[in-house]
Amino acid sequence: MGMKKKLRDIIQFLLILVVLVLVNVIGNFAFHRFDLTSENRYSLNEATLGLLDKVDDRVLFKVYLEGDLEAGFQKLQRETRQMLDEIRAYNRNIEYEFINPSESSDRKEREETYQQLRFKGLQPIQVEVEEKDGQSRRQIFPGALVSYKEQEVAIQILVNQFATSPESQINASVENLEYTLANALRRLTLVKSPSVAVLSGHGELGDRYVADLMMSLSTYYNITRFNLREFVADSITGNVSIQQQMRRLNSYDGVIIAKPTKPFSELDKYLIDQYVMNGGKTLWFIDAVHAEMDSLSYAPQFMAFPIIDQLGLGDMLFRYGVRVNTNLVQDAVAGGVNDRRGVHKWVYFPLIMPQVKHPITKDLNAIRMEFVSTVDTIISPGVKKKILLRTSPYSKAVPTPHIVSLRTLYEPPPDESFRESALPVGVLLEGSFTSMFRNRITPKGTQGESLPLKEKSSPTQMLVVADGDLPKNQVNLVNPNLERGAPLPLGYDQFTGMQFGNKDFILNAVDFMLDDTGLINIRSRELKLRLLDFQKIKGNEWYWKALNTALPVLAVVLFGLFFHWNRKRKFTKKIA
Repeated sequence: MGMKKKLRDIIQFLLILVVLVLVNVIGNFAFHRFDLTSENRYSLNEATLGLLDKVDDRVLFKVYLEGDLEAGFQKLQRETRQMLDEIRAYNRNIEYEFINPSESSDRKEREETYQQLRFKGLQPIQVEVEEKDGQSRRQIFPGALVSYKEQEVAIQILVNQFATSPESQINASVENLEYTLANALRRLTLVKSPSVAVLSGHGELGDRYVADLMMSLSTYYNITRFNLREFVADSITGNVSIQQQMRRLNSYDGVIIAKPTKPFSELDKYLIDQYVMNGGKTLWFIDAVHAEMDSLSYAPQFMAFPIIDQLGLGDMLFRYGVRVNTNLVQDAVAGGVNDRRGVHKWVYFPLIMPQVKHPITKDLNAIRMEFVSTVDTIISPGVKKKILLRTSPYSKAVPTPHIVSLRTLYEPPPDESFRESALPVGVLLEGSFTSMFRNRITPKGTQGESLPLKEKSSPTQMLVVADGDLPKNQVNLVNPNLERGAPLPLGYDQFTGMQFGNKDFILNAVDFMLDDTGLINIRSRELKLRLLDFQKIKGNEWYWKALNTALPVLAVVLFGLFFHWNRKRKFTKKIA
């Protein structure tokens, strides 16, 4: 019996050893990770895995989330570390380190570190910390510097959202972690960039007012100006060719039309129409009403009047499936105007809080608009519409002509007058569009010949926002440390010191239309946030403390008693 038992144990040992060896051998050839969470929160998107396949050299993430952090930032630190571990599991070239920028005890040295991080593009936030001798302010840099080969980019890990609780911002940051980190890899490994044109020739926003947008887009795209009315003449004959101009326009993957103020001719509309028909992506930022804040520099009021018909764009957009109305939105949730005595809410500057669960708008900061109109969607076969931007529940649309007076800055309309809710001001259209020149006479060519016409578009997308100022950055007027007239970051209001989400909205929209990796779709991912009910905890604080303290100890004691009783019972029987 003893020999048989010994032989059986040896065989079992050898079998276990063989199984372990086989598992290790198979593991060298077949790699798989198991995610047992219900929402697959630790499973990487296919787009992220595709980017990781392109990484063939060392990538270093320097994450500045280390040190004495409050609970929210500790959670963000922990989730960032886990996500980096997940990314590293698929590519060993990924490395990371967590750094405390406030580690030095020398104040001067700390300030130099802060200045270097700000210079590289990381934005700090101020937090108040409870200490023994009272409260103190501390700078935290919730971001990272990512280096690959000879390149380095800065990324913000913390999502900044206007008028939301710190807990919500942390949770939104956790949801967007994969996109934030993967987008840095996309930027560093980009080989061929899609091309984007900012149209000119119709009084659109000048270079210094779209400077920050163009600089931000240049990170991922070949961005340039394109004057629709400037034709290239033949070097021999001196003639210009409309079809050549059409080919030049069609060479761009995307086109941005930012606040045109001069009329579009039939030829201009033909070129844009055929660009759309050939699958071009367009972003329209249109003012249907003439209303400029500069007018109040000369008088305490001015007349806002419709201009969409003068531009000649109404019929084109109507055919595509959207109508920009000639009204002005007033919103109780609005941005401020600084009159040097204080900041006053201005009902003509709505703050749009994106609520739509869409990759373009998810977890965005508030978007600041100026003199915006509403949009309506029109039945257009084959075109799907998605309202991305809506006003607050306390808004209204006033018809034009309309007198805009400074009186409303100091005497805003009564709250009960804002009876309209969620007015649409921005819409995404996707599908196959019908040419506006279908069943119409097309413009003639330079030699009088008929121009070719494509009546139905390839599947494409366009964004229409009824505010021409949304992509406009301010120029410096108040900061003595910057050159006067220098472009400021898009979405930053120098008069109130607030940063809004205008730039992120446009960048997301361009990515959604032009990024063929599908990375932007990660933004639509939602994680189930299993939060504690703090009201319930506060009402039963001692109960939960006692339960969490005593129950584990009691469980260990009961298990020990049961184990002792069971062992005593078993061996007592054997002796008997």
